[in-house]
Amino acid sequence: MKRLAGAVLALMLFFSSCETEGPIVVETKTLDEMTYREINRYIEEDSPTKAYQWIYGLRARSSSTLSAEDLDSLEKSAGEKLLGLFRKAMEEKNYSRAEAWLLSMQNLSSLPAGFEWDLTKLLFRRAEDYRTSGNEVLALYTFLQIEDYADISGEDLNVYADISAHVNNSSAVRRIAEILEERGLSLPGEKKAAASKITPPADMLAGSVTIWVNRGIRLERGVGLPDRVIGSGFFIDPRGYLLTNYHVIASEVDPKYEGYSRLYVRPSDHPEDRVPAKVVGYSRIFDLALLKAEMTPEFVFGVTDIEELKAGTRIFAIGSPGGLDKTITAGIISATSRRFLQMGDAMQMDAPVNPGNSGGPLVDETGRLVGVVFAGIEQFEGVNFAIPGYWLLKFLPSLYTEGEVVHSWIGLSIFETKKELEVLYCVPGSPGREAGIVPGDRVLRIGGMPVASIRDAQDILLSLEPQTLIPVTIQRGGQTLTLYIALGVRPFSPIEAPLSFDAKENLFPPLFGFSARRISAGFFSTDYTVERVYPGSVADETSISENDPFSLLGWTVDTNRRIVLMQLAIKKRKAGFLEGGIQLGTYFEQNNFI
Repeated sequence: MKRLAGAVLALMLFFSSCETEGPIVVETKTLDEMTYREINRYIEEDSPTKAYQWIYGLRARSSSTLSAEDLDSLEKSAGEKLLGLFRKAMEEKNYSRAEAWLLSMQNLSSLPAGFEWDLTKLLFRRAEDYRTSGNEVLALYTFLQIEDYADISGEDLNVYADISAHVNNSSAVRRIAEILEERGLSLPGEKKAAASKITPPADMLAGSVTIWVNRGIRLERGVGLPDRVIGSGFFIDPRGYLLTNYHVIASEVDPKYEGYSRLYVRPSDHPEDRVPAKVVGYSRIFDLALLKAEMTPEFVFGVTDIEELKAGTRIFAIGSPGGLDKTITAGIISATSRRFLQMGDAMQMDAPVNPGNSGGPLVDETGRLVGVVFAGIEQFEGVNFAIPGYWLLKFLPSLYTEGEVVHSWIGLSIFETKKELEVLYCVPGSPGREAGIVPGDRVLRIGGMPVASIRDAQDILLSLEPQTLIPVTIQRGGQTLTLYIALGVRPFSPIEAPLSFDAKENLFPPLFGFSARRISAGFFSTDYTVERVYPGSVADETSISENDPFSLLGWTVDTNRRIVLMQLAIKKRKAGFLEGGIQLGTYFEQNNFI
């Protein structure tokens, strides 16, 4: 509102000056003064990285008339605020926020002389706080985020090897053993045994449960029927925390659901029991949820960051298909890197999966947890999917925070070529749009790391908190530019809001994979010419090609089914320019946003 009021005031001053006689006097600093105040407001409201984004953007623009002294003053204030917020976050043990401020200072190369903190020390402090407060699981998974263990003592490494063995994470034990061996040290015999331990799937049944959501009675043709959702889950924490799919427990946390809903857990060894449970944290984007039940599991699964799994690897799915608990099915990984989710990727497998398996663990022959079952395609037998544990480990600590997990984003829809990432669309109001990125730009590096795929970009962003300031290197024509962007909070469905206000032709590329130029607009239709079709897109699969003229006859946004439909009267070049009608459709949830 402040920005709107300032803009209105500037326009009023301009037009009132046009009504006076004599020379027109325009206050040339009005807009820059407004910008100066806006940046100061970001600093005062504890958003110094947003202020830095504007400051660096202004320094790069030759059109700005703010003096170098003004920008230097703003940058100094933002730096002082950033340092102060870091120290405050450390005092309050708000480590996720402290990490965002620390990484921002590192990316700006603005750490003060003699600064005592780096990312390794911060992560270790966070892990130790979790450990001393009794949260061994979060302590371990925070500890595993450390990249350089050179400053971690052998004694501390042994402590975390103990925790790894306690939560059945043999991969973590092996990793710590390798670090010790590089120092000429070794684990005691019993810990070495934990590093090579292979747990048969049958022994893991004690760590699996049936998830039971009672939603009362539903009416069908006047007959009342029990409304129940059945899924699977598995323990990852000796204190009774377990994982399942979000869609299994959605009625517990979805504000749009207004009916009755009660969540229970049925232990595998006592299926007649119903233990009340509650949802702790969840991610709709990854279809995962962390639950808490007041029970002590006989077995817990260790989450790993395994990436080397290949097609053909033998796996086992544990769950409760149709409510039949303690069921193990076997198969192989059919494919990896399926773009099935909005972020990350999924594994395809042929292990038999049925309703009720959702949320169950997927393990390999060595007993390592490699994924979480989440979907199958009913029409195609043996085509099922799991979320790799690698992605889960990226945000597992956030699931322990009550409510929906917050993910970061830049706000770009990307087309992935063989060599680079091309920007299709910049969401209005997103960090990328505010920083000046435009469609057609090529994204080369994010946070200093090269990116050659959407997966690469999302992998980097998953490890970063909102408000972290990162450098993003783009190529525009023959020019290479580095922009500083303060990451924002990713909405569940990035395209949903723009559907209500942005021009339709702007939405063609991210939704349907083609760009078009408007020719004319009539009462019943709008005429366009196709400018470009992106390979593998909906438009490409429909045989639309460049220079095809078409009329947009209908545009439907169905919020219930969460789909967008467009009806065209088109003259396809590949069909001899014979006019025909086609309908294109796509879901709100797109997987090409970063």
